[in-house]
Amino acid sequence: MCNSNWWVLLFCSVNIFVFASAIHGKKREVQNVIEHIDSLESEKVLACAVQQDLQLRIASQNDPAWIEMVLMQELGVVPEGFVKVHFTK
Repeated sequence: MCNSNWWVLLFCSVNIFVFASAIHGKKREVQNVIEHIDSLESEKVLACAVQQDLQLRIASQNDPAWIEMVLMQELGVVPEGFVKVHFTK
Protein backbone atom coordinates (compact mmCIF):
# COMPACT_ATOMS: atom_id res chain seq x y z
CA MET A 1 0.00 0.00 0.00
CA CYS A 2 2.84 2.42 0.77
CA ASN A 3 4.44 1.76 -2.62
CA SER A 4 1.28 2.61 -4.52
CA ASN A 5 0.78 6.04 -2.88
CA TRP A 6 4.29 7.47 -3.36
CA TRP A 7 2.94 9.92 -5.92
CA VAL A 8 0.71 11.53 -3.26
CA LEU A 9 3.74 12.32 -1.11
CA LEU A 10 5.62 13.62 -4.14
CA PHE A 11 2.65 15.78 -5.15
CA CYS A 12 2.35 17.24 -1.62
CA SER A 13 6.10 17.92 -1.45
CA VAL A 14 6.10 19.73 -4.80
CA ASN A 15 3.08 21.80 -3.76
CA ILE A 16 4.75 22.80 -0.49
CA PHE A 17 7.90 23.83 -2.36
CA VAL A 18 5.94 25.90 -4.91
CA PHE A 19 3.84 27.51 -2.16
CA ALA A 20 6.93 28.45 -0.13
CA SER A 21 8.58 29.99 -3.21
CA ALA A 22 5.44 31.99 -4.01
CA ILE A 23 5.17 33.28 -0.44
CA HIS A 24 8.82 34.37 -0.52
CA GLY A 25 8.21 36.28 -3.76
CA LYS A 26 5.11 37.96 -2.36
CA LYS A 27 6.98 39.03 0.77
CA ARG A 28 9.65 40.62 -1.42
CA GLU A 29 7.00 42.45 -3.43
CA VAL A 30 5.29 43.69 -0.27
CA GLN A 31 8.64 44.99 1.03
CA ASN A 32 9.23 46.84 -2.26
CA VAL A 33 5.77 48.42 -2.06
CA ILE A 34 6.35 49.48 1.55
CA GLU A 35 9.66 51.12 0.60
CA HIS A 36 7.95 52.91 -2.30
CA ILE A 37 5.19 54.16 0.02
CA ASP A 38 7.80 55.45 2.49
CA SER A 39 9.56 57.25 -0.35
CA LEU A 40 6.31 58.83 -1.51
CA GLU A 41 5.44 59.91 2.03
CA SER A 42 8.79 61.66 2.43
CA GLU A 43 8.27 63.40 -0.93
CA LYS A 44 4.81 64.46 0.26
CA VAL A 45 6.27 65.98 3.43
CA LEU A 46 8.79 67.96 1.38
CA ALA A 47 6.10 69.09 -1.07
CA CYS A 48 3.87 70.23 1.81
CA ALA A 49 6.75 72.25 3.27
CA VAL A 50 7.38 73.92 -0.09
CA GLN A 51 3.66 74.59 -0.51
CA GLN A 52 3.43 76.17 2.93
CA ASP A 53 6.47 78.34 2.21
CA LEU A 54 4.97 79.50 -1.08
CA GLN A 55 1.62 80.25 0.56
CA LEU A 56 3.39 82.35 3.21
CA ARG A 57 5.28 84.22 0.51
CA ILE A 58 2.09 84.94 -1.41
CA ALA A 59 0.30 86.06 1.75
CA SER A 60 3.10 88.44 2.71
CA GLN A 61 3.62 90.09 -0.67
CA ASN A 62 1.70 93.17 0.44
CA ASP A 63 3.80 93.58 3.60
CA PRO A 64 6.36 96.40 3.15
CA ALA A 65 8.83 94.76 5.54
CA TRP A 66 8.74 91.56 3.49
CA ILE A 67 9.24 93.48 0.25
CA GLU A 68 12.24 95.25 1.77
CA MET A 69 13.69 91.94 2.98
CA VAL A 70 13.31 90.37 -0.48
CA LEU A 71 14.91 93.37 -2.17
CA MET A 72 17.84 93.20 0.23
CA GLN A 73 18.34 89.42 0.03
CA GLU A 74 17.58 88.70 -3.61
CA LEU A 75 18.63 91.86 -5.39
CA GLY A 76 21.17 93.33 -2.98
CA VAL A 77 19.32 96.63 -2.65
CA VAL A 78 20.33 98.64 0.41
CA PRO A 79 17.99 101.17 2.10
CA GLU A 80 19.06 104.80 2.30
CA GLY A 81 21.47 105.48 5.10
CA PHE A 82 22.87 101.92 5.13
CA VAL A 83 26.35 101.03 3.90
CA LYS A 84 26.73 98.13 1.51
CA VAL A 85 29.80 95.98 2.22
CA HIS A 86 31.24 93.51 -0.31
CA PHE A 87 33.33 90.58 0.87
CA THR A 88 35.81 88.89 -1.46
CA LYS A 89 36.91 85.32 -1.12
